[in-house]
Amino acid sequence: MRIFKILSFACLLTFSVSFIFFKKDAIACEMIGLTHFSEVSSNIYIDDSLDEAQKFGLINSIASAIDRVSSVYGNPISSPRIIATAETKYSDFGFNPTGMQTSGFFRECIFLGPKGLNTDVIAHEYVHAEVRHRTDFLVELTQLPAWFIEGTGIKVDYREPFLRKNIEIKKENVTKVKSIFYLSNFPNTSVKYYQASRVAIEPMDTKSLYLGLDRLNNGEKFEEVFGL
Repeated sequence: MRIFKILSFACLLTFSVSFIFFKKDAIACEMIGLTHFSEVSSNIYIDDSLDEAQKFGLINSIASAIDRVSSVYGNPISSPRIIATAETKYSDFGFNPTGMQTSGFFRECIFLGPKGLNTDVIAHEYVHAEVRHRTDFLVELTQLPAWFIEGTGIKVDYREPFLRKNIEIKKENVTKVKSIFYLSNFPNTSVKYYQASRVAIEPMDTKSLYLGLDRLNNGEKFEEVFGL
């Protein structure tokens, strides 16, 4: 009996440590109000590394990003929690120094680092939040390929390498990126892969995105809905 209790405790401890490690971003998002980050507007949290000018610029960039997403895809209904810092030290905990979107336990979340305090990165991550907000968890796991998730984000990211006029990608490179289903397999440091994802979603009518996600939730298949 004693051995069973020890093994049970060890399993529970292992599970807890693993859970905290793999879901630290979700935990950080939900618990951010208990940290030194301050809520400066509804669902916008910053630390003291941002001065007043940067804070004002961030709020304006968020508003501009929402306008851009609305103009391309339609009005978003998600309201992700946005957490921003000009510090680089948080990358030690696995957070992207540019920007990353993650799903918390009760909300969508966007983390912005010192390279991500701008409209382009915010709009990109906001689309990820919107897609996940509108998509059932099972549908996301089984129907949404990585190149589609990244392509829809890049569509509203107007940084120079991602503008369609600046992209020259061979057909075989687009085919290669479309073979990647899981985000864990997507080379997220490769500009070429992001560019190929941008080209891959080009035939899609952007105004059909939200309706398409609803159709996926209702049981239709990705290929039938988007035809990409």
